[in-house]
Amino acid sequence: MSENNTTNPPPAPEVLPSDAVQRVSRLGLFLPVAFLVVLLVGWSAFWFVARARVHDAITIWLAQEAEQQRQWSCPDRTVAGFPFRFEVRCTDLRFSGTTPAGTVTGTLAHFLAVAQVYKPNHVVVEAQGPLVADQEGGERITMDWQSFDASAIFSGNRLDRFAIVVTQPSIVAGLNGDRTPVMQAKAWEWHLRIDPERPSDDHVYDVAFTLSDAQLPALDVALGTQDAATIAFKGAITEAAPFTAKAPSVEFERWRLAGGVFEIDELSLTKGPQRLQARGQLSIDDFRRPQGRIEASVTGLEDLLTRFGLGGRSNAIANGLAILGGRNAQAENAIPGLTPLPPITIRDGQVFVGPFGVSRVAPLY
Repeated sequence: MSENNTTNPPPAPEVLPSDAVQRVSRLGLFLPVAFLVVLLVGWSAFWFVARARVHDAITIWLAQEAEQQRQWSCPDRTVAGFPFRFEVRCTDLRFSGTTPAGTVTGTLAHFLAVAQVYKPNHVVVEAQGPLVADQEGGERITMDWQSFDASAIFSGNRLDRFAIVVTQPSIVAGLNGDRTPVMQAKAWEWHLRIDPERPSDDHVYDVAFTLSDAQLPALDVALGTQDAATIAFKGAITEAAPFTAKAPSVEFERWRLAGGVFEIDELSLTKGPQRLQARGQLSIDDFRRPQGRIEASVTGLEDLLTRFGLGGRSNAIANGLAILGGRNAQAENAIPGLTPLPPITIRDGQVFVGPFGVSRVAPLY
């Protein structure tokens, strides 16, 4: 009997109906579009919720300022910047209230604060002048500039870094419409940051500022020269706390009780042929008087003494001061070309130039 060796053919592949193929094809086409739509809707919802929180934060801050008798107003405040940043814009910003200088009312032409959505703790500020401030007694101070840019970085409620760069700043001040130039400069920069090399519990801020090519009429009169001045400072403030704009007595007393110190690492003034460099420390004693020590070196000392009416005695006085300051110069490696002055020490309510007491100081508050 013969055996049947015939094999069964493989099953035919399943063929989808043409309408099913079309449905699968359309689904693959619309899935990315649907995902993008969902992403855009979600991002938009996030941005508008965050925008509402920005509004709430501004409202809370304004209420806190009002409790401190400081009123801010902006008739056309807007929060925009969708989709990747927040822009708080204000035209005709107005202020009135209590400051360390007394009761002040002020206006600013335009203000813009910007923060990226992915980095909301970094705020960049642009401002357009003029800034006008009216103080008690009728004095008006007007500050204007070509450009004003500021940047602030926060960690929670703590300010970590702050910087201001102003080009061509100018200040005029006076009473009853009589405006007198106070300052005009090429640029002004101010930088502040938490000192990364000291314990955070010390609350130490590094401070630096530069005023470049400045015309300062009051300094012109004192030094007898019309040359532009450049002033630079580097130092630190220990036990620094958030500024509350309360009365100076409140601010200084909190700082004194905390053991605050104002450190002058380098203070320099250059005005034509005249130059000064100084360093030292200042604080407040238990009787609320300034105390500390400052060491300085200068050029053009004879001309400066002559300006103060010492006439022919200026050379002798300058030589005497140089001799008194010479010991300090040897100890501190004085800067070449500068005449070291005797150190100025403030202690127990007295000012000493070298070993000689020259005046007394009153309490600051």
